[in-house]
Amino acid sequence: MGQTAIRVAFTVNGKPLRVEAKVPRGRARLDELLPALRAIDDRLIDAAVARHEAAGERVSCAKGCSACCRRQPVPVSPPEAFALARLVDALPEPRRSAVRAAFAAAVEQLRAAGLYDTYMRRTTEITREEARAIVRRYMELALVCPFLADDACSIHPERPFVCRQYLVTSPPALCESPLDNPVRPIGSPAAFATAMLSAGEALSGRAQHTVPLVLALAYAQDHRGELEQTHDAKAAFGKVMGALKD
Repeated sequence: MGQTAIRVAFTVNGKPLRVEAKVPRGRARLDELLPALRAIDDRLIDAAVARHEAAGERVSCAKGCSACCRRQPVPVSPPEAFALARLVDALPEPRRSAVRAAFAAAVEQLRAAGLYDTYMRRTTEITREEARAIVRRYMELALVCPFLADDACSIHPERPFVCRQYLVTSPPALCESPLDNPVRPIGSPAAFATAMLSAGEALSGRAQHTVPLVLALAYAQDHRGELEQTHDAKAAFGKVMGALKD
């Protein structure tokens, strides 16, 4: 499968930002668009960080700071869940078995806590207060990301959109309990995970939702048929870009 270069333009902090991305030619799964979308997201995040640094603020996130990887229900879109499942399948042994075991253990803990269906079978809208209560229950479980190794992300180049975008200028210690502390995140210029949901809904005709990263393998298994479907790559990419501008 070859690639086609596509140029996209954004306005960040009142300034134009042009980015070139390489999209698969012909038909592709939605997860095959992720490399191009991540490259664009990284450029937008760099621009956002530069704005904060120009104002005298410094991003406090760094290698070794892993509070968000140890407690938070990092939301991933369906294509990201499938990409993570494929990534795990490609890991060498014994790392592959160790990562799969970590995912399986997290699933069992969520089942025991009564949260598995809450995340996997989402069928109704919930209030902000209800969502906050669910997140608090999740965080009490202290589920560590299966990809965390030596307090660092072992899949850093392929980490989800939310991981890329969650950067803070507040002290790292506050991230231990973000619901109760004045954490200061950098505002992301574009909601890529939300745009992926919108594009997925348009292409599949089915409502889409995110799941915590630790449920990625379970979600990918349950929805493999849908996630393996291919679409005109350029048109699908256009739907994501369109959703970013809505």
